[in-house]
Amino acid sequence: MKEKVKKYLWVIIIMIIVGGCFYWYEWRPNQIKQRCYAEAEFDRRAVLEFGNIKRQEFINMYYENCLIRFGLEK
Repeated sequence: MKEKVKKYLWVIIIMIIVGGCFYWYEWRPNQIKQRCYAEAEFDRRAVLEFGNIKRQEFINMYYENCLIRFGLEK
């Protein structure tokens, strides 16, 4: 009985570790990238402030700064 409990406990611990790694290295960065792209794409007010910069250049600049702000470097 104790061996079964230990086995299930190890399986649960391993699943938690694998799930945590998946979240940290796959899910979280993907969500941050989506959020930063959406912010850069729809921030009309900031585009007006930087009128001399082309729209796509501004989006790229904003996107890269957003990634850095959330701890992801491109």
